[in-house]
This record gives sequence, C-alpha cells and structure tokens, in this order.
Amino acid sequence: MSKLRIFQLLLAGLSILGWALAIWALMLFHEARPDRAVGYFLSKGATVRLFWEPSLTLRLEQVIWIVCGVSLVSLLFNVYVAQHSRMGYWFNIPLLLLSSLAAGLYMSFWV
Repeated sequence: MSKLRIFQLLLAGLSILGWALAIWALMLFHEARPDRAVGYFLSKGATVRLFWEPSLTLRLEQVIWIVCGVSLVSLLFNVYVAQHSRMGYWFNIPLLLLSSLAAGLYMSFWV
C-alpha cells in the first residue's frame, strides 16, 4: 500500500469521524433546545420547556468543540498532504470546520 493511499484513508477516517460527531451534536441539539411554545399547546395545557437543558447544553458545546478540533486537525493534515503529493484539497473539511466553529461560538456566547 502506497504512502498516498494511507494518507487518503487516514484523511477519510478523520472526515468520517468529524461528520459522525456533527450528527451526534445535531441529535443533542434536538434534545437540549427549548420546546416551541406554540399557542395551541399552551391553550390545551401541554407542558413545554422554555429554557435550554443545562446538562445537555454543556455536553452539546463540548461535542461541537471536539468536532471543531477534529476538523482542524484534518484540515492541517489535508494541507500538508496536498502540498507534498499530487492529492488535492477536500472541500468537506473546511465546510465542517467553519460550521462547527460558528456553532461553537454561538453556543458559547448566546446560549
């Protein structure tokens, strides 16, 4: 197995790990966020949560920053390999880095 093939497999593994963690963060977000306080539910007496769940919110923020770290390591590895071989740059890695960075900053400063 060539060195380039090993680099591609390692980069693919980091990318899959980052996106899997991002999907887990989306599932945590669904459980941690406040419920929608729709008038119909309030008029029928249904219980709705109007605040963020503290323990899940903390876990969500940690997962988002882990996703950001994994995607940053993956991006640095991609840049190194692309400069030293004929392999090109992968588009999904900067996309994951920017979206996780924006989500992490949102969770840190606004929630």
